[in-house]
Amino acid sequence: MNTKIFKHIIPALSLALMMNFTSCIGDLDVSPIDPNLDVVFNQDANFAKIYAGLAITGNQGPAGQPDIADTDEGASGLMRMMFNINELTTDEAICAWTGDTDVFPLNSTKFTPSNGVVLNMFNRLYIQIAQCNNFLIQTAGLSDEKTALQRAEVRFIRALDYYYLVDLYGNVPFVDEVTGIGAYVPERITRPDLFAYVEKELKEIEPALKAPRSNEYGRADQAAVWMLLSRLYLNAEVYTGTARWADAATYAKKVMTAGYTLEPVYGNMFRADNNNSQEMIMPICFDGVYARSWSGMFFVCSFISGDMDLEANFGTKEGWGGNRARVALVKKFANDGNLTNVKDQRAMFWTKDRTLAIEKPSEFTQGYTVAKFKNLTKDGKIGSDPNKQFPDMDFPLFRLAEANLTFAEATLRAGGSKAEAVNAINELRNRAKATTIGESDLTLNFILDEKSREFYFEAQRRVDLIRFNKFTSDYIWDWKGGVAEGTSLPDYLKLLPIPISQLTANTKLIQNTGY
Repeated sequence: MNTKIFKHIIPALSLALMMNFTSCIGDLDVSPIDPNLDVVFNQDANFAKIYAGLAITGNQGPAGQPDIADTDEGASGLMRMMFNINELTTDEAICAWTGDTDVFPLNSTKFTPSNGVVLNMFNRLYIQIAQCNNFLIQTAGLSDEKTALQRAEVRFIRALDYYYLVDLYGNVPFVDEVTGIGAYVPERITRPDLFAYVEKELKEIEPALKAPRSNEYGRADQAAVWMLLSRLYLNAEVYTGTARWADAATYAKKVMTAGYTLEPVYGNMFRADNNNSQEMIMPICFDGVYARSWSGMFFVCSFISGDMDLEANFGTKEGWGGNRARVALVKKFANDGNLTNVKDQRAMFWTKDRTLAIEKPSEFTQGYTVAKFKNLTKDGKIGSDPNKQFPDMDFPLFRLAEANLTFAEATLRAGGSKAEAVNAINELRNRAKATTIGESDLTLNFILDEKSREFYFEAQRRVDLIRFNKFTSDYIWDWKGGVAEGTSLPDYLKLLPIPISQLTANTKLIQNTGY
């Protein structure tokens, strides 16, 4: 990856935030930094820390001086929690770690207000919001070109954090740069109102951001805004009760025509040098030397085990096992689970010494191993970490393929051109060497399956299943609800609970229905 921004981050972190945040919002431990404190504000260091917070978990990395106190720092990063919440609860991934009492229940979509993943995700998002608010407070009134751009990007990161809060928790505390200074307990904002706030923020900052593909790698530009807006609008009916399909299609199309191109080989999108891909719109940046985290791409790249010749095949010596594919995911590529004759190059599974069926979720060899992520460059070189632990691969938070599938789904739902929707999908299927489809093949169920084939293990699945009303319904997959053959779930599980510690700290909050 391009390490320029991260070479700045590591020496800057000690200046960026002189105080750690803990787990409560109500008592202001996660409120914006008080400008009256004796803390030296370093603008560039704080700006770098805000981006770094998407990837790493503290000021030292890969561990030490954590952002969140009183928790396992290695499990507190954004990406790791995004994966656990959005993949383990679905038809794609299952985890064998019975000893992890916060993670293992997610296999069965068993959320509780005291679950550590639920709490840490909530805290991570509000810590990032607090850092963004502090930056905006400290730079208020500055109008130079650099600061204006930085402020717009910081507002984008804050909007991204609030988007995840809209999606995961619904009605949550609201704090921006004009609230929360001094003794302040945040007010509760409703899901539709927070949706409107995110939409307004993104539209306001769009003109101030750089044009697509013109900003420094790893930083937000206008295309990142369009991608987030298209995601927001695609799920608007879930979040507000009112569909916005045409808006989702419009913003997805803007991305599709912004000069990005699909990575010619699907698997190369998930290699150590994927920073060179013209498909990448907005990454979360990692680096084997400068941006190390137990929670990021290290975590995702370690879903392999020692029987897979790790260094030669995956460019790492770390094989944690644990997470692998559910039967339902494999069957998206082959109805009988037999991948022998599957031409779709997105079917990247390790089947040797594995069983398709999962009789015991605690057994890692039951279930195919996902072999999608490799700390190897396209020409086979291992990433930059001399210890072969931490990968160079960046996480594709937004990539062009998502715009294609968003456009196809939103166009079909809005009654638009089926031909254009089919073309958008066939661009991806051609890249994957899969059989192309015609207009008669285009259904919403096909699109949902295609999204799984394209984005499995990229922390998107839960959102898609909810939008298609299949997350809790009688659409069944193996071990759904903790039952081997699967079972339907109560609808309240479409939202996570508000963590119990936050309800205790902030009496203005109300627990989500069902918990």
